Amino acid sequence: MTPHHNLINGQWTAADSYSSNTNPSDLSDVIGEYAQGGSGDVQAAVAAAAAAFPAWSTSGIQ
Repeated sequence: MTPHHNLINGQWTAADSYSSNTNPSDLSDVIGEYAQGGSGDVQAAVAAAAAAFPAWSTSGIQ
């Protein structure tokens, strides 16, 4: 199964660990493996959001 990475600053970023997401009506049906971001991932995402905010906040609603 293909792992699903975190999207940080426009780049798909792999993680050190992944968590399975299962179908609640059939626990043998794994929907996907999703990245569990660490503190470095959080810091990178917050920095990217802070850098993007000035342009984003002055853009139109469309």
